[in-house]
Amino acid sequence: MTTSQSNIPQFVFKKCALCTRSGDLQASHIIPRFVFDWLRETSATGYIRFSQSPNLRVQDGLKPRMLCWNCEQLLSTWEREFSEKCFVPINNGRARKISYGPWMLKFATSVSWRVLRVLADSGSLTGFPDHILTKVNAALQEWASFLLGSQSNPGSHEQHMFVVGVVDSTSNDNPPANLSRYLSRTIDLDVAHANDSVFSYAKMGCFVLFGFVGMEYPRRWKGTRLHVQQGRFGQDDIELPSSIGEYICARARFTAEKSSQISERQQSKIRQTYERDLERAAQSETLRAMHHDVLMFGTDAFRATQRTILDNTKKNKEKGQR
Repeated sequence: MTTSQSNIPQFVFKKCALCTRSGDLQASHIIPRFVFDWLRETSATGYIRFSQSPNLRVQDGLKPRMLCWNCEQLLSTWEREFSEKCFVPINNGRARKISYGPWMLKFATSVSWRVLRVLADSGSLTGFPDHILTKVNAALQEWASFLLGSQSNPGSHEQHMFVVGVVDSTSNDNPPANLSRYLSRTIDLDVAHANDSVFSYAKMGCFVLFGFVGMEYPRRWKGTRLHVQQGRFGQDDIELPSSIGEYICARARFTAEKSSQISERQQSKIRQTYERDLERAAQSETLRAMHHDVLMFGTDAFRATQRTILDNTKKNKEKGQR
């Protein structure tokens, strides 16, 4: 089971969600701003669209007022280190593997905590069983204690992160036809559970982060766990449970379904933006990912994200023939 996220944009915290102090709250990104800056700068259009509102083009992500100034600065310190030492070098191809210090687990935990806290407090976990919600509250408390320095580690609530990208093949029996676009370009967040496995999910372009609230079969995860003090990130020899691949494919299908709801008017705007700067579009990471999807899926790569528009066009033609 995954979450419904329709309430996030309207949700307002009454006090700092991390330290619980009252005061002026900052507009805090759930997914850090540098991820959106990268996505916009490497896109074909210079704009971003999200599955919650596919007909609205934006230049930034969700920013609920949830942290006081001090807590915002605390999280910003780890964001800056992750951006400079990991996100930028790997995305720019300057590094495949990086060595990290304590900032890595702090950064990852801060993102998982934000995703889980916002979705839990906004009512997006409505329908989750009581025993799962009990685990959610426990994880939120331990993660907050770790971030604030009153606990030396996040307890049993591990952080697992790995890098994905465009693909030319997959072992999945029914891969979504937008797979490369989803893996390399999409920003996504979710909370999901199946049996006793519960996790927050944050996809930041090619970086995929799982924050475990409850973890089944930890031995099936190899090469992805982030350590408290130091480690190496970007290993090629990682192993994941098959259910995780299925989950990621399901998220890709969900994203494609939402993209197919973009109106004909907005599709026209997208085409006009492409045409105004064809060189930018041709050199963009957007088109590179699309190219890989076309190589794998042919015209299905287009249909995956434009089905609604194609269906409407067909219906209009049929009406004209009556």
